[in-house]
Amino acid sequence: MKQEIKDIAANIVYQAPASVVAWWQQLSLTTAIAITLGVLQILYLLRKWWREETDWGQKLKRRARGYFTKPGDL
Repeated sequence: MKQEIKDIAANIVYQAPASVVAWWQQLSLTTAIAITLGVLQILYLLRKWWREETDWGQKLKRRARGYFTKPGDL
């Protein structure tokens, strides 16, 4: 059973990049830009949440408070 799982995982790793590239090439430019911007927005919102809600993010904000003059600088 474990060998079968390893074979399936190896098969996915070898074939996934080619299938993703083939799928990406079939998209129109507008769709590709929309997907890219959506992913960037999700990453930005995760970063914002992390900086505002986690203890480490709060410590970082307090530490950098004297170095930046505008809220958008951090």
